[in-house]
Amino acid sequence: MYRSILVFTGLLLCYNTSHAQRHKITYEFPPEMSEPIRVEYLKQWEKGKVLYELNCAQCHNTGTGRKAVVPDFTPEQLKGYELRVSNPKHESDIPETRVTTEELGLIMTFLYYKKKNK
Repeated sequence: MYRSILVFTGLLLCYNTSHAQRHKITYEFPPEMSEPIRVEYLKQWEKGKVLYELNCAQCHNTGTGRKAVVPDFTPEQLKGYELRVSNPKHESDIPETRVTTEELGLIMTFLYYKKKNK
C-alpha cells in the first residue's frame, strides 16, 4: 500500500494511491458473468447509483451514525413497472416525467446488484 501526502497552503492531505482501496467494491455481479458484460453492467450500475441518490435515497435510505444505508430490496420488489405503481407515493413523487422508464431500469440494476447489507 502506498500513501501520498500533499501539503497545500498549510493543509495536510493524505490519500491512498491504491485504486482498489480508493474505490471500495459495493456491487456483486454473478461470477459467471463474462468480463465484457460485467464492464457494461458496471456502467449501468454506476448510472443507477447516481439516479438512486438523486431520486430515491431521501425516502429509502436509513442512517447508522454518519453512514447512509441503502436498503436491500427483494427481486420481487424490483419488477419494472410494478415498482412505480406498487407504491402510490412513487406514482406521485417519481412520475415518468421525472424518472423515465430507462432511468428506473438503471436504478433497479443498481439496487439488484448492490452488495447486500450485513
